[in-house]
Amino acid sequence: MAITEASLETNFNTYIGDSSTDRVSAAERLQLATEATVWLQEELGNDHMVKTYTLNYYDNVHVYKVTSAVASLLEGADLRRGEEDQTISFAHKSARELAEEIGQGATESSWAIERRDSNWYLVVNHISKYGASQVASFDSITIDGGTDGWEADTTNSDATNVTADSNEYKQGSGSINFDVDVSQSVNNRATIFNDELDIKDLTDFNDLGAWVFRAYVPDVTNISSLTLYWGSSSTAYWSATVTTDINSNAFVAGWNRLAVEWNDATMTSTPDVTAIDYIRFDVNYTGSQTDDTDFRIDDLTIVRPEPLTFHYTSWYVGTDTLGTTNRTAFTATTDIPFFSGQYDQYKYAVAHKMASIAFYSALQNDARGGAEEVLAIRALARARKLIPSSVTKEVKSFKVGGLNFRRRRR
Repeated sequence: MAITEASLETNFNTYIGDSSTDRVSAAERLQLATEATVWLQEELGNDHMVKTYTLNYYDNVHVYKVTSAVASLLEGADLRRGEEDQTISFAHKSARELAEEIGQGATESSWAIERRDSNWYLVVNHISKYGASQVASFDSITIDGGTDGWEADTTNSDATNVTADSNEYKQGSGSINFDVDVSQSVNNRATIFNDELDIKDLTDFNDLGAWVFRAYVPDVTNISSLTLYWGSSSTAYWSATVTTDINSNAFVAGWNRLAVEWNDATMTSTPDVTAIDYIRFDVNYTGSQTDDTDFRIDDLTIVRPEPLTFHYTSWYVGTDTLGTTNRTAFTATTDIPFFSGQYDQYKYAVAHKMASIAFYSALQNDARGGAEEVLAIRALARARKLIPSSVTKEVKSFKVGGLNFRRRRR
């Protein structure tokens, strides 16, 4: 049977010798239980605090926003491959060092937590078991196949003036550049396509893979979405639309990295997955869009995600009585501390800490407060001897300046 916040109060009442609410109110007891449990979390750092999250890792995609998915992140503990692939350990590094290693093309499997702009990101460097495959490089108009190569749909869209751009690109030696003339069609979109692409057999990615590519938007004010089409002809294809970047952020002016999941796509007619030679991009916008120049597309890859399990410590102090609502602070005596059912004896350390805080503040007895603090620390020390911690500490790697370990795409 799970212990509750009331269990903490039972011990607390014994330690202060008072179960009434005349000196320490019911609301103050809940506050004391919250503060003492937070102290336990900050001091503890062991496996009783660990939760897990499954990350779908895309080869060559290193940064993943996890603000919503891992809302209670206190600190990262570990990153692991699937049970059948646990032949290596991921090194935990600082975000700064890992950014440098990614830039240098280092191949050591490693991870970091980066916090910025009120969000947190899981940064991963790893050669996935499912390597990314480049489908189009966009280095020139015809490099990806066909006599005409990349073209604008000047009949049913507003795209025009398709050129190779060797000045602004994200990979290789160029990108495909095009402009928008909103008077060209009645449709609120700009479309470029290649219907003579070098034929690709994508059977291994069917309904499992994701398309990852770069899109440069000069002004996002009226941009609503981007749609990707892929198939064996202009009448037999899959299509899917995205409204945010790969990390669920709104589009920005400049380069955006986007991901389209195959299993989210709509199929039109009966495309042949063994003979993919048609790719189309639509930039969709509202009726307020005006003429603009220098939209760009670059670096189209397809990749099957590799599931990785992220272990992390949570800062939730517990849940409601049903175990369905996480608590950042206790609000009722029926709330369940995070350690309930795992190691109920933590209640002694927490209750002694509650008493220590109460004696220092509400009860104005520093001597008793100091004694209770000692008892809290001793109770925690006993638990530490019994319960291990698998939280991996940051490591530093020696790197020889000037070396570049960048790997080639498959």
